[in-house]
Amino acid sequence: MKKPTWFILYFIVLIADLLAIALNADCLRYVTKPLLMPLLGASLLAAIHHLRPAIFRNLLLAALFFSWLGDILLLWDKYFLPGLGSFLLAHLAYIGFFLKVRYTNYPLPLCKYPLIFLTEAVVIAFIFFLFPYLGSLSIPVIIYAITISFTLLCVMHAFRFKEQPMGWYCIVGSILFICSDAMIATQRFYHSFPGASIFVMLTYGLAQWALIEGSLNYLNSRVKA
Repeated sequence: MKKPTWFILYFIVLIADLLAIALNADCLRYVTKPLLMPLLGASLLAAIHHLRPAIFRNLLLAALFFSWLGDILLLWDKYFLPGLGSFLLAHLAYIGFFLKVRYTNYPLPLCKYPLIFLTEAVVIAFIFFLFPYLGSLSIPVIIYAITISFTLLCVMHAFRFKEQPMGWYCIVGSILFICSDAMIATQRFYHSFPGASIFVMLTYGLAQWALIEGSLNYLNSRVKA
């Protein structure tokens, strides 16, 4: 199947997962949630299976694999810490991918120092807000928060956005990923809010799609160049 077909299937399963959350159909989520990342992986392989060097493809596949593992682990509350660790590895794979993009994308995109300071200021402020409620998980959560902010910074510096507008997909995706994780942390450690689980999954699902869509568009532009 071609990439658009896999993406259509992905969104069908994402909608089914959101409905399962809304209807409290927990058993259905054991099917829908673990299907999401394999569908994105299939779309990736369908689009760039021939790409050389393979490091670009392999880093994205690693990010999706560890995200898939995290999705499964987080179906059970007792596996929150291993799930967090899996998503940390997923972000490290994304970071590796976007650093690889940056340092092969000549002329190199300029550093955006004001955005670096703004991003880290927001993340630090959120950590300070949440810190009194983190308990024994304070160190893992802080490490994870810093890592996901670095994913966004790597995306910001991977593309020349005027010439490579596909980079905006990745910007939106990384911001949505941070929003999803921030809502998870708020719900788990501070206070839940109406529709929290739906908003978490919606932003997460859109985030992963946007990251892969933008990355695929960029990689395909390299092949055509």
